[in-house]
Amino acid sequence: MEQSDLDLLQTVPPYHLQVVAKARHVQPLPKTPGGSSSSGTPSTISSNPLNTIEIAQSIFDAASIQEALPSLNEIEKIILRELVLCGGRANSRDLALYLTYEGILAPVKKDEVEVNYEVLGLSPVVPRGVQPGSTLQYPPAHPHGLFELALRHLLLLGLLFWGRQTNFAGRDYTSGIHDGVLIVPPSVREVVRATLEMDEDQIASHIGEDVGDGVRAFQRTLYLYWSMVASMREGLSLVHNGLLSRSALRHVTEHMSNKVHSDQARSESDVPRLLFIRQLMLKLGLLQERRGTIYAAPAEAFFSLSLLERARRCYHLYLETPLWDELLYLPEVNVRPGPGLLDAAHEEVIHSRQAVMERVTHESFGIWHEISAFIARTKLYIPYLLFPRQYGSRAERYSSSSNPYGWDFRLRRGWLTHREGWHMVEGGFVRTVLVGPLHWQGIIDLDREDHPGMFRLLPGAASIISSEAPASEEIPWGRLIVQPNFELVALAPVSEALLVSLDRFAERVSLEHIAQYRLTKASVTRAIQAGLHAETIQSQLERAVGGEIPQNVRYSLQEWERQARRVEVWQGSTMIEVEDGSLLDALFADQEIRTLFGRRLSPLLAEVAPYQLPAVQEILWQRDYLPAITEASFKDGAMESSRLSAREPQWRLHDDGLLQSFYAVPDLYLVAEVERFSELNEAIGWYQITSASLRRALENGLELAYILRFLQQYCEGGIPGSLLIRLKLWGNGYGEKQDIQVEYAPMLRLSPQVLQDLQADEELKMLLGGEVEQQSRLVHIDTQNLERVIELLRERGFDIGG
Repeated sequence: MEQSDLDLLQTVPPYHLQVVAKARHVQPLPKTPGGSSSSGTPSTISSNPLNTIEIAQSIFDAASIQEALPSLNEIEKIILRELVLCGGRANSRDLALYLTYEGILAPVKKDEVEVNYEVLGLSPVVPRGVQPGSTLQYPPAHPHGLFELALRHLLLLGLLFWGRQTNFAGRDYTSGIHDGVLIVPPSVREVVRATLEMDEDQIASHIGEDVGDGVRAFQRTLYLYWSMVASMREGLSLVHNGLLSRSALRHVTEHMSNKVHSDQARSESDVPRLLFIRQLMLKLGLLQERRGTIYAAPAEAFFSLSLLERARRCYHLYLETPLWDELLYLPEVNVRPGPGLLDAAHEEVIHSRQAVMERVTHESFGIWHEISAFIARTKLYIPYLLFPRQYGSRAERYSSSSNPYGWDFRLRRGWLTHREGWHMVEGGFVRTVLVGPLHWQGIIDLDREDHPGMFRLLPGAASIISSEAPASEEIPWGRLIVQPNFELVALAPVSEALLVSLDRFAERVSLEHIAQYRLTKASVTRAIQAGLHAETIQSQLERAVGGEIPQNVRYSLQEWERQARRVEVWQGSTMIEVEDGSLLDALFADQEIRTLFGRRLSPLLAEVAPYQLPAVQEILWQRDYLPAITEASFKDGAMESSRLSAREPQWRLHDDGLLQSFYAVPDLYLVAEVERFSELNEAIGWYQITSASLRRALENGLELAYILRFLQQYCEGGIPGSLLIRLKLWGNGYGEKQDIQVEYAPMLRLSPQVLQDLQADEELKMLLGGEVEQQSRLVHIDTQNLERVIELLRERGFDIGG
């Protein structure tokens, strides 16, 4: 017996303690010193504290509890077992609601006196649970109901007690009609766990079973979505809120969904399944977003994994990350202000999702379950789902000040009540988890797509949701038939890895139980332009075929490649050029490093594989090389590339051309560039731009405009005005007009027509001087400042005439 057992017993009314002692056949206690009445009388049992302790020792003894259990009927065992499984305490009406939805409690009839378990669960009419748009109805408490009579018997035997806060209002403690908390004492829980069948772990017995068609269909959907995006050069455009544009959504719905008409989906949020798939693929790295557009990313690595491993990655990404927020899709509930469509889910949503999934794993695999019954049962186990207790009372949890989200949860037709609220908000969350991502991924099957009422956990899902790592399995490549007429037929089971490979160099004709492709000159040329070689295409086909391909197909591949490579224009390619060919020899000799390169075009020049430039740089750094990055579209040495544009300012440029570094070790790429148009001032260790260093850089092919842009970008505050003038003078930035003339003669400001007429006047034209050329500009200077202006201009390097 534990102290909590005794504490619970001390809250029981004295008369009920007497009833329990009698029902459990507690032996009469001996008379206490000074006592005058029998120990078996009610007054002795209820008034002597020692009697309470001794009664507790008797009724909570393990042997005594085991003797009481056989007297229970089946429904009483079900109630006791369910209470023990959910932690030993639950609300009585919530428990009655679950048992009613489960079909265990048959409707009470007037002439019904005794009920045996053979008819339990076989009632022709089982109440349906709360559906979106319907009203929740708890079963009414009936003094002679199956549930209430079962509670009465359990209370009489002392296997069950009411909680302290239950309001009896003078009614019988043993009545089962009360709306309160039922508590199973800890000692009883231990015996019940050891006696009744309590093992609910269904996963271990189903690990290793086939994952099922639903999982295969979902993985095929991921491939089809990726393949569709990969075939679009422009990608899928996004609007300002991050969702697909109307045209992109129409394209997706036409290619991906047979259940949604393109004219029915006005926004991507109207098709949650497609939005979930896109968000998941972004997390998986199969898609990527660049400048408001969705593009396909390399997918060979993912689709080369086994089906089970891919399914597990998708499941755990959904279960453990905030990529999806079910609170956006609660039926009949308004959440204000609520989450954004693409906002990360709150951490409490993730915890609640995991808790719901934990409850799902305790349901029997392969058996249909009422969704409403599962929701009612979940309330018994997780009463504080979504709304932790520390944020406030349960009655206030739907107001913004009493939940972790800071949102108001309201019915679309009014406020939520305490009891109805759980089934609409928390229950709506559970329903959304079941009929949404779990169903989409093929883990759960539904009785119907529209307004489902039942679900079943597919047996093959055990390997996906298990915490144990799956055993390694052979990845089926599929069987491919290459016909002499250039048709390719992939027989079932067709792996997505094979489809991704075929998509690169063949045109898909159809994709059902088998996949049909066709090799064409255009498809092979497109693959060659993307970096493939005829030899690679041939090897992939032979691997899938398991032998040689027809001779005419092999010859055509080679001929198409020869024709395609007569003139090649490579866009966005990366090349590596070395000074010593032995470096490339060493890199190509290493089997791991060799995969980072494409073709070796010459002893000193090789092609870097797409997306492998950072890895090649890392390898060169490890070998004590500092590679220079050059954009091919610029002159040799002009490093005005996007790589440099991402750097922050490194220096402060002074008037005398000194470059003061902000860092002890500046960016090495930028330092290498600065050295080309400056020289090191050995006295202070700073680089300095001089007339000689600038002219030397210009002679070596650098342009003055590039040097000025470089300094403006990587020097904080840009170029000082006085230095900018000198740089342009040193670099001939002003062209041939670099001298300044001081004009002392009076001048006339007049219109061109007046000047033309004056020059035609015989008397005036002899008195007018020459006209100032149009390319020059005249500036007014006060005569008092003229000498200082001339002095400063000469300091800047100008030749002053006049």
